[in-house]
Amino acid sequence: MKVDPWRRIPNDVCITRVPLPFVKPNCRKLALLSLAWMMGTGSAFFYSAPCQAVLAASEDRLEEGFRHLSQGRLEEALHAFTDFKQTAPQDFRPYFYSGIALTELGRLSAAASEILEAVRLAPDRAECRVFQANVLQKLKQREEAVRALEFFDEGARPEQLDTAWLRLLADVYFKLEKIDQTLRALDLLAQRDPRDARVDLDRGLVYVVVGKPNVALDHFKKSISKSKENPLAYFELGKILYQRNELDAAKQALSEAVRLREDHPEYLYKLGMVCLARGEVEEALGYLKQAEPAAGAFPEIYFALGRAYQRKGNQSTGNKYRRKFEEAMAAERKEKERMSLANRLLSRGETQLDRGNTAEARSLFEQAIQADPNRWEPHGYLAEMFLASGDLKLAYPHLVKMEEIDPDSAVGNFLAATYWYRLKDFGRARDYAEKVKRSRPGNSEVRGLLGKVYLELGQKEKALREFEAAARLAPDRAEFREQLERLQNQNAETAQTARDQ
Repeated sequence: MKVDPWRRIPNDVCITRVPLPFVKPNCRKLALLSLAWMMGTGSAFFYSAPCQAVLAASEDRLEEGFRHLSQGRLEEALHAFTDFKQTAPQDFRPYFYSGIALTELGRLSAAASEILEAVRLAPDRAECRVFQANVLQKLKQREEAVRALEFFDEGARPEQLDTAWLRLLADVYFKLEKIDQTLRALDLLAQRDPRDARVDLDRGLVYVVVGKPNVALDHFKKSISKSKENPLAYFELGKILYQRNELDAAKQALSEAVRLREDHPEYLYKLGMVCLARGEVEEALGYLKQAEPAAGAFPEIYFALGRAYQRKGNQSTGNKYRRKFEEAMAAERKEKERMSLANRLLSRGETQLDRGNTAEARSLFEQAIQADPNRWEPHGYLAEMFLASGDLKLAYPHLVKMEEIDPDSAVGNFLAATYWYRLKDFGRARDYAEKVKRSRPGNSEVRGLLGKVYLELGQKEKALREFEAAARLAPDRAEFREQLERLQNQNAETAQTARDQ
């Protein structure tokens, strides 16, 4: 049975909750690295008639992947999409869907890589641009996310998006602090369904951010009037009422939020704070103790518990929680400072690299690694730089660390394949390059590298197939055409010699 081309992933499975479009297949960075893509060059791929038949049969594999994705079977979905890539390397859909699956798995760098490839293959697909921006903002790559959405500033019309995608666009604009664009997207959503309670909720959140609590309060009330099953609207309403010292109304609103989401630590914390303000210490402690398991990520809960116990007259317990709060806040500040330093150093290194100042860039990337040893990008830049300069010994530890951090990275595996090829360990080079080929079968660079590897291994027929693919994918690359012609001529000479004998 064919999959409905616009069915949604169930809400309880997929955070993104967006429809996934099915379309008929069209016959200096990947995420961050300048290498990717040399690996994106060359998009001309022409299917032969036999290949078309294989492609038609493989559609079932794509639909199987989509069913897995809809059911939350994410790893199975990824395997199916990867299989489909082998017969349709220039079809954007498996990359797009893989990006969604990887986002759900929390593998955001890998997701960004897949979505970038989908955008390259289908630059006019607005859904790809929206989801690309969504992933990039999750990665804290704000400038890249904003650049992805420039697609809508250059003529693309958000109103042509399906409602779920338009909602995601509004959400991404909001997280990127693009207030005017957020409100315009929400206006479009309101035109489609004036009864949509979420639109009023989102408008309220926008006005909270811009410092207009009175306007926000009206929108939260309007949202609640349209839907009583609305915990976030009750919570935001309760926060504003608490700030106004309207404690009875604040408690009523926050109690509704907790009733609807009794496991939400921030709702419990805020209701506990209102109870404390009302002098209801025991009730406050009940809510705050419920929220305590989340205090490691939300240290304000420790602070509130300290206040509650002190109000109860239990100074020692109150002081214990105050110390926990101070320790947690100190650790949080230290982590933020470390991450901020790594981000600054990485950004400065990229700027110096773009300017051609490789020595300064190298120093900054090395400092970024000292700040955050498990950050993949500076290792990637350094590995690429050392490979380019022929310093294989210096490249190796970075390649090892990159594989440890993200063993499925197409860029990382391509660099590793290049490293082993230059060391003349052609078996290892083949293994890494074949791994890249499986995720990027339509990439001319990896097919060309595999051709050279198979030549060194004495497997000329495999080399011929790889150079044929590389030449199709990048017809302007003379080296691929020359290698292909050389092998074809050798085969012709061998055949002629056999006939002569």
